[in-house]
This record gives sequence, structure tokens and C-alpha cells, in this order.
Amino acid sequence: MTVAVLPGDVLVTRSGGLAGAAIRLGAALRNQPNLSNHVAVVHHADASGTLWCVEGRPGGVGWRDAKDYLASPWTLTNAAQPKTPDQRKAVTDGARAILGMPYDWASIIGDGLDDLHLWDPVGGVVRGHAVCSAVAAFLYDRAGLPRPAGDERRVQPAAWDAWILTEGWKP
Repeated sequence: MTVAVLPGDVLVTRSGGLAGAAIRLGAALRNQPNLSNHVAVVHHADASGTLWCVEGRPGGVGWRDAKDYLASPWTLTNAAQPKTPDQRKAVTDGARAILGMPYDWASIIGDGLDDLHLWDPVGGVVRGHAVCSAVAAFLYDRAGLPRPAGDERRVQPAAWDAWILTEGWKP
């Protein structure tokens, strides 16, 4: 990736494995971009220059070294989206506040079943748990930043892909 990212920017990336493939398949079934299956929010660079992000993942919301995400040819970012210093701080402060929040397996299953036009076990209920793409939507809402349209709990990685590709951050 050649674009410089800063705290508060979103990284939409692709991972291997069956779960990642299933998320991308769900996006394809909805006729949405199926480039990515994971979303992380850039938080800070440490004293040694390591760029850290916060992400929702199995095990809960936590820290992740962004090196692999930034090296991936699949990663998209909204780094060119205008953000004020106050908005960036709101995103990163919010991310720190939700560290450790449990992963929302019911929503992941619900998203998959909804993608297949089957039953939704979550029923649109907002839980005190997190999935990666909803974490980013939640943080952007709290910071007053535009993000992909739709219910914050239902924003999937494909929505971030489509939004970043569509916006392209107008000159």
C-alpha cells in the first residue's frame, strides 16, 4: 500500500481461511464487492514505528499490528477521506474505550444467513458485542464522520469496500 494512513483511518482487508472465504462469498451472493472480509481502524504508531490498529475479532476487540494489512495488495483504505484532528481523536478514543468487548458471533451467523436469504437469528437486536465492520461504523458515527450507509450493526466489509471504491475521495 502506497497511501499513508493515520489514526482514525479504516483498513479493509482480506484474510485467508474458511471464515474469510465465507464472508466474501456472502458479499458475492448479495452482488457486492467481495474483495475483503475484515475491517480494522488505525489507532497509533508506537515509539519503534509499529502502526497499531483496533479490530473486532474472535476473542474480542483488540490490538493488531497493521504491518500485514498494509502489505496486502487487497487492502483498501479511506485515508484520503477528510477528517479533522478532533474526529480522529474521537475515533481513537472510542476504539480504546471498547477494547475487550466480546465478539458478536450471533451477528456473524445472522449476516451469513441473511446473505443466503435465510433466517436471521439476531433479528436486528443490538447487542453489547462487536464485529469488525460494525466497530468501524460505530466509531465513525460517534466521531460524526461519513461511512457506508445502513444500520451500524449491519455494515459488512463489502459495504466498506463499495463505499471506499465509490467515494474515491472527490477532489
